[in-house]
Amino acid sequence: MSFSASAASFEKYVPKLLKFEGAGYGIHKPLWGDRNFTRQEAVDIYRREYWNKYHGNHFKSQDLAEVLIDHLINAGEGKDGVNIRAFEAILGVEQDGKLSRADIRAANAYPYPDELVNSFVKYRVLYYRSRKLAYKYPGWEKRARSFFINTEDNDLSVNDYSLPEEWEERFLHVALAE
Repeated sequence: MSFSASAASFEKYVPKLLKFEGAGYGIHKPLWGDRNFTRQEAVDIYRREYWNKYHGNHFKSQDLAEVLIDHLINAGEGKDGVNIRAFEAILGVEQDGKLSRADIRAANAYPYPDELVNSFVKYRVLYYRSRKLAYKYPGWEKRARSFFINTEDNDLSVNDYSLPEEWEERFLHVALAE
């Protein structure tokens, strides 16, 4: 299978992913086996179980592929595919919680992918802040915010983006300070 030069690339994402995952490459041992993994084994797991599973190479926008797939690596799909449903809501497509090639075509057709990226960053920040143990893991939010795409003047923030109304309402109880 071949992809155009404008397709997102797992190889471009790997350094950022491994930086976030740190020691042990973030491989959750109860899920993958109680042993130390090599860098290459970890990369192979991330490629197969996340990048390929969620069609990373089919995204035109590297940033959009990364912000979504990174969240699925870090937080999973969530109950009833909530994290994918949030992405689908931002795209304005049917929210079935299953990332499809049709969803990716809709993302690729969107004229301003940076807006999708930044809206999903806002979702990620609200999602992490709503978690019971968020105070113990400030790196979750830092990781999410690292995907934010700013203007040349750095005059935008996560607060400047809106989620679809239903999703904004889900997080009314969550303070969103810069």
